[in-house]
Amino acid sequence: MNWYALYTRPRFEKKVLKELEELGYEAYLPIKRELRQWSDRKKWIEEPLIRSYVFIKTEPKQLPLASQVNGVACPVTFNGRPATIRAEEIKAIRMIISGPDLFDVEEISFTKGEPVSIIEGPLKGLKGNWINYRGGQRVAIRIDQLQKDIIVEVPTAYVKKEI
Repeated sequence: MNWYALYTRPRFEKKVLKELEELGYEAYLPIKRELRQWSDRKKWIEEPLIRSYVFIKTEPKQLPLASQVNGVACPVTFNGRPATIRAEEIKAIRMIISGPDLFDVEEISFTKGEPVSIIEGPLKGLKGNWINYRGGQRVAIRIDQLQKDIIVEVPTAYVKKEI
C-alpha cells in the first residue's frame, strides 16, 4: 500500500477525510491551528495545512474508487500516473504538525536556496532549503510529488548546511 494525494474541491477537505475514513481507508489531513482576529474577537480555528489536499494510503487499484468520494476532484498525478507520496514525507508533515508552531530566528549566513538539514529538536532529520520568506529567515521542507513547500522557523543552532 502506498500514500497518494487526492485533490479536493475548495473547502471540502474535512468532508472528504470523514467519508474516506467511513469507507475504511487510512486517510490523513494535516491540520494547523491559527489565531484569527475579527473586529470584535479572536478565535482559534483549525485549517488544512495544504489546502485542497487529502492523503490516502491504499492499493493503486483502489484509488479510482476512492476518487469517486463526494468532494474529490481527482488524484494528484505525475507524468500521467497517480503520484506516490513517500511515507517519509507523510512522517515529516506529522512531525511539523506535532512540533512547536514557531521558533526564534537568529542572524546566520545561509544563502537563499541552500540545502540544509535540521540537526536538533522535534524536526531533527528533516532536510530542506534555506529561504527568506516575508522578511524572515526560514527553512522550507519540500514535498516533491506535490511541488508544495511547508515553511517552518527553527533556531539557527538547529540547522546545518548540507554538503
